[in-house]
Amino acid sequence: MSFVVCDSRFNESLNVIKSVLIFTKTPVHFVIFTDDKLRNLFNDTLSKWKSLLGDQLDFELQGIHFPEAHKEDWMNLFSKCAAQRLFIPKLIPHIDAMIYVDTDTLFLKPVDELWSEFSKFNDSQISAMAAEDDNPNVSWYPRFAKHPFYGKYGLNSGVMLMNLTRMRSFGWVEYVTPVMLKWKLYIPWGDQDIINIIFHYHERAVHLLSCRYNYRSDQCTYGDACADATEHGIYVLHGSRGIFHNDKQPAFQAIYRAVSEYEIRMDPSEVTKNMHKYLKEASESNCGHVFETFKNNF
Repeated sequence: MSFVVCDSRFNESLNVIKSVLIFTKTPVHFVIFTDDKLRNLFNDTLSKWKSLLGDQLDFELQGIHFPEAHKEDWMNLFSKCAAQRLFIPKLIPHIDAMIYVDTDTLFLKPVDELWSEFSKFNDSQISAMAAEDDNPNVSWYPRFAKHPFYGKYGLNSGVMLMNLTRMRSFGWVEYVTPVMLKWKLYIPWGDQDIINIIFHYHERAVHLLSCRYNYRSDQCTYGDACADATEHGIYVLHGSRGIFHNDKQPAFQAIYRAVSEYEIRMDPSEVTKNMHKYLKEASESNCGHVFETFKNNF
């Protein structure tokens, strides 16, 4: 698994790791791209966790590396260093495949099932993501985008399965700079927009994931818009637009609070008890009405 973090997202990114450790029993290797400011913090914290968990947790720390040409453009595209994800296939040639997540995501099921989606790729597919939305009245891309995007509704790249070997063969990194230079005045979502532009022209290279693997507030604000999550539970909760940290979606905050309170080697059942407790307090909110969807996880 991998994520990119700079500046103020340290604690949020630790919660990504905690959520994986709470629900997953198989060993997980994290590849973390971070700046010099956070590198020692990650090393100290994760080394302590590894001493308690043994083989369940492994990690490697990578620096932030952008091409010298247009380096400042890349560094500050969308949020600081977020665009690093676009260059990952070249930066870690020793890794064949990975699950990339934004730091505002939380796993609510074992990561193994999401990993099994790799086995569903056909020979032409190099990556997997969920649609931005499947409702044209809600999805941002068909309403506002001034650039090409994938399919009818676009892709949300907060959870992205990357077959790095295939992406290298595809020539992924060679695409990203020309796309950025051509469209940089029209890509408010930065790296996600670049991903959408590339896959607009290579739709067959994408394996589409269920919304249960990238469940956002859009799926519950105006009713239950992810039937798969209702039936099978939410696998990855995505707190996009800062909703883990504001009062707009108390149900999302409830999950984030329970995970943040988790201490390594705590009984996971304590975490799920707290999730139930905090979700009940949020049950009257606009996403709290799908309380049963959250309960299906535990």
